[in-house]
Amino acid sequence: MSYKFIDLFCGAGGFSYGLEMAGFECIGGIELKEVIAKTHQLNHKHSKTISGDIREITPEKFSKIIGTNHVDVIIGGPPCPTFSTIGDAKIRSVTGKPTSEDPRNQLFLEYFKFVDYFNPDIFVIENVPNFMTKYKGAIFNTAVEIIENIGKNETINGEGLYEVVKPVQVVNSVYYGVPQTRRRMMLVAHKKSNITFKYPKPTHYYDQDEKYKKLLKPCTTVEDAISDLPTITDNWRISEMPYSKNTNLTEFQKIMRRNSNGKTIKNNICRMSNDRAKKVFQHMEQGSKYMDLPPEVRQILPFREDIFKDRLKRLVMKEPSWTVIAHIGMDGYMYIHPTENRTLSVREAARIQSFPDEFEFIGNQQETYIQVGNAVPPLLGKAIGESVMNFLDEYTK
Repeated sequence: MSYKFIDLFCGAGGFSYGLEMAGFECIGGIELKEVIAKTHQLNHKHSKTISGDIREITPEKFSKIIGTNHVDVIIGGPPCPTFSTIGDAKIRSVTGKPTSEDPRNQLFLEYFKFVDYFNPDIFVIENVPNFMTKYKGAIFNTAVEIIENIGKNETINGEGLYEVVKPVQVVNSVYYGVPQTRRRMMLVAHKKSNITFKYPKPTHYYDQDEKYKKLLKPCTTVEDAISDLPTITDNWRISEMPYSKNTNLTEFQKIMRRNSNGKTIKNNICRMSNDRAKKVFQHMEQGSKYMDLPPEVRQILPFREDIFKDRLKRLVMKEPSWTVIAHIGMDGYMYIHPTENRTLSVREAARIQSFPDEFEFIGNQQETYIQVGNAVPPLLGKAIGESVMNFLDEYTK
């Protein structure tokens, strides 16, 4: 049986792609920005992805677009700028107002309108871990309360249709084969029954208890992820180029190449760095940060040292990357290539997010970096999707 889902606040479609890897069919997506919606549509052939403000798109209107008023699953991650540490600081510095007044805090309410209308058997809300604790947990607790009251007017006992799987878990992408430490909250709720959703068990070892080391696969490293990609320079502006002739591919690289044309790679361009930055890069070892450099080297590319202590960071080949963020295009110095004196390309960042090479990003360089950095890693989405599939198979028996 092919279960169908829609993706709200879908972005480029990392979460959607992960569920499709698990065997689901994406039939619709909603994304605010047009160029990002085009990326989602391009990579999800059966989806009717639309661009627009979800506050202006009613569930009834969307159901006509996708041709149904019921789906098995809804997924989505309401925008998280005020919940993330970086976003919170940036918004306060620009607006001078407390982020508790930001209207985007209420976008998760739009998600629930679609749940109420489309009546899915199960749904997943993805966000940063701070979603659970920000504003003393007020928004998170409100979300749980709303979920538990959805459909209560339709039941004989006056109780809601859905239960939240507790405790709500924060999962780390690195535990599921993603070459990156990226923690995300996954709030799962499903219709009440004697079947309970079970979060996916880790498949890879990183920093868990030592007793799991022999039971799990080794974590995927930056080297595992990108060592087969063509060598480029930061002034290279050809988006599509031949693969390198590396035949000794890692397991991860084989997954990344699986459905590509096998000949060329797209989106393999990086931001240009000035000469001063390149001089500083030459002094940086793998894993080193800006403040590890001697004072005379830091003066080549000076930053406020009380704020930008890790303004420059070089990745380590034999370890997973740190979290790839949406500003990677602007803050690329935080993602210096392990062995080359340049920042990561869009495709290298996409690999670190576990986007397969067949996944193509539409837009200019900055737009594509944002799409990569904002996404749910597809391999994490796949792990969640497989657990959702297991639940549905039992629930629909």
